Amino acid sequence: MLAQEILLRAKKNVFTNKSAGELSKIRGEGLDFCEIRPYEPGDDIRKINFTASGKTGELQTNIFNENKQINVVICIMLSSSLHFGSQCLKSETIAQIIALLGCSSIKQHNQTQLVFFSKNEQQLFRFNNTSDVLHAIEAILSWDLLKTKPDFQALNDYLLQQQKSLVFVIGDFYQQDDYSLIAHKNQMNALVVRDRLEEMPNFATELDLVNAEDGNTTEASMNKKLATKYQTKLNAQDDKLFSHFAKHGINVGKLYTSDDAFIKLSQILR
Repeated sequence: MLAQEILLRAKKNVFTNKSAGELSKIRGEGLDFCEIRPYEPGDDIRKINFTASGKTGELQTNIFNENKQINVVICIMLSSSLHFGSQCLKSETIAQIIALLGCSSIKQHNQTQLVFFSKNEQQLFRFNNTSDVLHAIEAILSWDLLKTKPDFQALNDYLLQQQKSLVFVIGDFYQQDDYSLIAHKNQMNALVVRDRLEEMPNFATELDLVNAEDGNTTEASMNKKLATKYQTKLNAQDDKLFSHFAKHGINVGKLYTSDDAFIKLSQILR
């Protein structure tokens, strides 16, 4: 069964693969501010408070209460476009990410929940053990994604009602949404899941394009000129998206269906 295979691979990577390390971003970096004090050798330079340093004339650093257990929220933005893939479906890659994040968070004894978001429907899982992770993997692999639309407003409302959390938002991010309020309250990571064929279409033939949201079919000729035009428009849209993430301090990474999910995720979350 695919769901069990995905979970077994994730458990092997997270619980036994010492050489590859662990998904370090799942460890809380102390989300509770404590005080500002003078910088000392060995302090994390990312925690330097430049405003306080400018006022005092010497480097100052932010100190946080150590937070062994943190609140982790994994959010899956479901859409019909996830039912696509040249190597494997994007939904299967997301299932691998769920397995890795879930196992890593359980290993570190964090309070973890996963929520699927789509129009008019949400489904919540709480991860207390790997059996809970398996149920979430089975859910996304069996979800009827055709005619499914994402619901950013539901995601936004849900996260603003939660306590301050380490948030992972996962999807293919073809919609231009405003994540500023979510990022202001939480430590947010955006994981963009794509297939390389989506970004570099190399068809040179007549195609019947099926809209997965409504089932309508359109005839198209994907020649080099049209492929280049599509690629240019997508790159401009992605540049705008990634600029938005950078502006609001959102850690972002892209995973393709052809990637090794564990290796790529470990690089993104270092």
